[in-house]
Amino acid sequence: IHATAFNWIEPQDLPRREFVYGTHLIRKYVSVTVSPGGIGKTSLTIAESLAMITGRQLLGTKPVYPLKVWLFNAEDPRDEMDRRIMAAAKHHGLKPADLAGRLYLDTGREQELVIATDRKNGVVINVPVVAAIIKIIKENNIDVMILDPFVSTHGVSENDNGAIDKVAKTWARIADECNCAIELVHHVKKVDGREVNIDDS
Repeated sequence: IHATAFNWIEPQDLPRREFVYGTHLIRKYVSVTVSPGGIGKTSLTIAESLAMITGRQLLGTKPVYPLKVWLFNAEDPRDEMDRRIMAAAKHHGLKPADLAGRLYLDTGREQELVIATDRKNGVVINVPVVAAIIKIIKENNIDVMILDPFVSTHGVSENDNGAIDKVAKTWARIADECNCAIELVHHVKKVDGREVNIDDS
């Protein structure tokens, strides 16, 4: 641990934030999409992925340019994701060439992607999995990784702020090291019929 002196930087020389999709996804940052279950988070991320890989304004937001997206759905089987992606592609009038080489799809039914677990001595980061994620993102020049749902990417208590902090910071380190944007899709806690608010996330 050390203290680093701050040196004046001319404001015009500061690098701008690298927004890749609207003001929601930024290179080197982790963003979160949160809502109750069954509202359409997965459908939204699929449509956003198609907008990003085509560079088109499919949902009202135009990406800065066509991006490469790695969509990792940890819940649904591949055939269901295939159906949903193709339904969205058909709805938006996309062709095979629009998707070629820019969209990567994996599912938790085929491979686990768990970056941290709780052990008796605390949270343990799964270093080989983190290293593999970094390697894949860099090798494929992936701009955005979407993880749906966040809860499936770790094995720690979501009621333990310290544990979740370590998981979130690990995703942030991946985003930073890979110069990509990461989106975590997250369910709110059960609200028993009342209106959802920000604290429920």
